[in-house]
Amino acid sequence: MPGITKRKYVGEMMRFAKSLKGPLNKIYEVLPCEYDGEILFKYFKILYPHLWKDIKERYQLYQNKDKFLVKNKKKRRYKPLPPKKYFFSLPKVKHILSDRQKLKHKNNCQNEVQKQKFLKLKQIRDNKRKIREEKIKKYKETLQEIEPMFIDILINFYYKKGNSVHEKMEIVKEMQKYDSKKVIEFFYKLNDSERNNQIRKIAFKHLQKLGYYVKLRKNFKGKKKSYMLEKTKFQVTPKELFEKIYNKETIQHLKKYDFFISHNYLDYELIIELKNKLNKKGYRLYIDWSSDNDFLKRNLSEEYKKFVIYVLQKRIEQSKKVLFVFTNNSKNKSWWIEQELNYAKIGKEILCVNYLNELCGFKEYKELK
Repeated sequence: MPGITKRKYVGEMMRFAKSLKGPLNKIYEVLPCEYDGEILFKYFKILYPHLWKDIKERYQLYQNKDKFLVKNKKKRRYKPLPPKKYFFSLPKVKHILSDRQKLKHKNNCQNEVQKQKFLKLKQIRDNKRKIREEKIKKYKETLQEIEPMFIDILINFYYKKGNSVHEKMEIVKEMQKYDSKKVIEFFYKLNDSERNNQIRKIAFKHLQKLGYYVKLRKNFKGKKKSYMLEKTKFQVTPKELFEKIYNKETIQHLKKYDFFISHNYLDYELIIELKNKLNKKGYRLYIDWSSDNDFLKRNLSEEYKKFVIYVLQKRIEQSKKVLFVFTNNSKNKSWWIEQELNYAKIGKEILCVNYLNELCGFKEYKELK
């Protein structure tokens, strides 16, 4: 392993191992009077499941790096230990499992007291785990957990020679709408090798908010090129999306979906639930406030209203079918729903997810039942 790479890797290993000392000390305080390695390991997974997840993801991360090197006919650099083996290799774990520490613990221990300590710590940890999981769940709420049909197109466009930071940011924003294997690999690659500081930090924060193990790549050393320091606010309008979507050279023109979801925004929670069910069945969806959230701002002036409807019409063309969500909020069709359904009638099959015991006007979609 080259000197610089080795120093970075060793430094990261030391920092990660150090971050586990505090949790392991707390576990040591609640262990039963007599314990062994398996009990310590069991307690660690129960009390700090997110750290155990980090250990597993960290292993997979460095495994993938080694596989990439071997694929390119280079030697493995990292050779990470499997998760459980890594756990028992930690200096703190070895210290806790030493005969001296076991004896010290036993001499100052009462099993009933230890049980109470364990339950108290578990309650604290469970509360913190729930808070963390809620934050991740909220962040992932509108994301589609499926590979977009145009994933390879997006990646190829990103690495197209001559792309500006603004053009790359458009692809990053698009990728952030999905949580899938290829998308996560893409963001890990950006965090590792993207030279633009703004985009690299966005990739890091996105992975972190999704709950994945990630370490922020430091700024590249040496003379800073203008591309590295360039920034974009990516403030865009429906008119700009309209122009992009009808330009055959852009990613917006090439997008494809299984279903265009025609609905009332007041059914937000219901749409999120529907989105999750359809993603599990392998369907990619177009939902305007999620799929085009950077461009479509319906609260803008009337000047932009026509561009919004043109965009929605194009998204209907890019979708195999239209799915009308029939609820109390949508049965008296709004102007937007009327526009969508009237346009879809020209050449698209319209199905209805019927949440009311009434005729919805279209063939009902039975696959969810």
